[in-house]
Amino acid sequence: MIIKALSEPNKNSVWLALGWTVMMLLLSFKAPSVNPKYIFPNQDKVVHFMFYFVFVFLWYRYLYFLKQKGVKIIVFVVALAVMTGIGVEFLQGALTRDRHSDIYDVLANSLGAITGAFFSLSILKKEKP
Repeated sequence: MIIKALSEPNKNSVWLALGWTVMMLLLSFKAPSVNPKYIFPNQDKVVHFMFYFVFVFLWYRYLYFLKQKGVKIIVFVVALAVMTGIGVEFLQGALTRDRHSDIYDVLANSLGAITGAFFSLSILKKEKP
């Protein structure tokens, strides 16, 4: 049921995509108040992966609603996600004292975006003529 709801984009898709993007960016620059206690090593990379996986899915879902779909659009959304991830990492290193740039975060962001693209293409079925 959840998969069916997610695979049917509608006019509210833009608000989901914008809301996710704002939340993702705010959390990317929020300085941690205490040292996180990880359950497993590099746990934060899973968060980075999921942020960008969902980012790509929600933006492609919105564009799909606008009848903009296909390989060119998904490549655009993935490129936007990767550039956003690189920009966030650069700005974290340049503008904050408590955060730092990490190439492995960029890698996790990029892998999340690419995986999100494959997921999006598989879940959002092509319309029948």
